Amino acid sequence: MNVKKMTLSAILIAVGYILHQIVPGIPFLGGMKMDFLLVMMFFSIFLMDNYREVLAVALVCGIISALTTTFPGGQIANLVDKVITGSIVFIVYKNMGQRIPRLMKVSIIALFGTIVSGAIFLSVGLAISGAPISFMDLFIGIVLPTSVLNTVLSVFMEKIMERAGYMKVLSEV
Repeated sequence: MNVKKMTLSAILIAVGYILHQIVPGIPFLGGMKMDFLLVMMFFSIFLMDNYREVLAVALVCGIISALTTTFPGGQIANLVDKVITGSIVFIVYKNMGQRIPRLMKVSIIALFGTIVSGAIFLSVGLAISGAPISFMDLFIGIVLPTSVLNTVLSVFMEKIMERAGYMKVLSEV
């Protein structure tokens, strides 16, 4: 494991956690927040070369999410969600063609990854908690709007990372 990559990944995850804690929920989404930690997990996965590193990042993100969730049964759901989503995102990202512009890749991963993450989280969370609420209502009301917001956030973050020299670090490692 490359120390530079793991350090940058740890910083990204810490920033995602801090942003998740300080940003208020969106009233028209029932107080739900953009999943900053998920977006930072995606950027961390972009750095990784092998599945072991991705699994480590996903587990750390799952543990942090589990510690901060307010959803009933969300602790286990977050762990399962982050590990499965991290694996899927890694495979999809590594198999995307070289001709696709990076910003397009980031946008696709953010949208697709958030939808996958939300579906897994809700499936596991609702199965564990037995909450009397419809999966489809939560998916349409929370996951889909959050996926759009996470995509916008990812594009914004990609531009920030590009200006900060993130691409240079990637090419050197």
